[in-house]
Amino acid sequence: MKNEDRYRDAERRLWASVGVTPTERRVHLDHIGVSVRLQEAGDGPAVVFVHGASNSGVSWAPLVARMPGFRCVLLDRPGCGLSDPIDVEFRDVETLERFAHALVVDVLDALGLEGAHVVSTSYGGYLAVRAAAAHPDRVHRVVEFGWLLGAPSGRFPLIMRMARVPGLGRLGAAIPPNERAVRALFRRIGLRQALDGGRISQEVIDCYRALLRDTPTMRNEIKTSALLLSPDGRVDGRPLLPAGVLGDIATPMFFLWGEEDPFGGPDAAREFVAQLPNAELEFLPGAGHAVWIDDPDHVATATTQFLARGLS
Repeated sequence: MKNEDRYRDAERRLWASVGVTPTERRVHLDHIGVSVRLQEAGDGPAVVFVHGASNSGVSWAPLVARMPGFRCVLLDRPGCGLSDPIDVEFRDVETLERFAHALVVDVLDALGLEGAHVVSTSYGGYLAVRAAAAHPDRVHRVVEFGWLLGAPSGRFPLIMRMARVPGLGRLGAAIPPNERAVRALFRRIGLRQALDGGRISQEVIDCYRALLRDTPTMRNEIKTSALLLSPDGRVDGRPLLPAGVLGDIATPMFFLWGEEDPFGGPDAAREFVAQLPNAELEFLPGAGHAVWIDDPDHVATATTQFLARGLS
């Protein structure tokens, strides 16, 4: 079986486990100049989902299954999942900023949409906030889960710090992960309680393992973004999302933040969200970085209620 076939098989099992059969299409992003894969599920107001680092659109499956009243558009970011890579290395803030300003609206243009809501996390959160800053007429509302690139950060997990070491990150990406390694990574991003409580399905674990094993996602992410990390494994968010940019964003935003998020805890959340003039913040006790996996029912309810307020 080819690598892509194995990954698609893992995706199908994950979608089947949550009772959803998405449609799929490829679109060309004109400004960025790359072809990406989109998966869609549900009907209603459009919501573009932007995942975090070294992940793919199917990571949202447990949440999307609980949002049938919305047209959920799940992006595989360029270089991730089954999307084509970009021939760019983010060696400076300006290059990353130009990419961030273009990505979401490129997707909207490719779908013929005037605007949409955005749901994001982590690296994807930076892209969503930048899109809202640059295109307030097209980004209606933003829901962000947990720490995002550009917010004050704690020390990153070892696997991410290794990615910055020349050669070591590429070597790590070349080693096929086993289930134990995937479970260990989930624990390091704050999903220990979800794992111990049996709230993370075998299909989620298998699909993420297949993403790392059978697609070039990790290699592509290391190539483009490893230099965003400082030598001690932290990110200085101030030049990425300076206060002057955040203070001008009028787009309504809702942050649902796990109290155990290892990338940045409650103090980081309060410091960051306070800079946004139209933002709300809720903490999820016991949750880590991926709150929609910790408690998909509550996260789906909170998300749909916030987005529905924009329809009244």
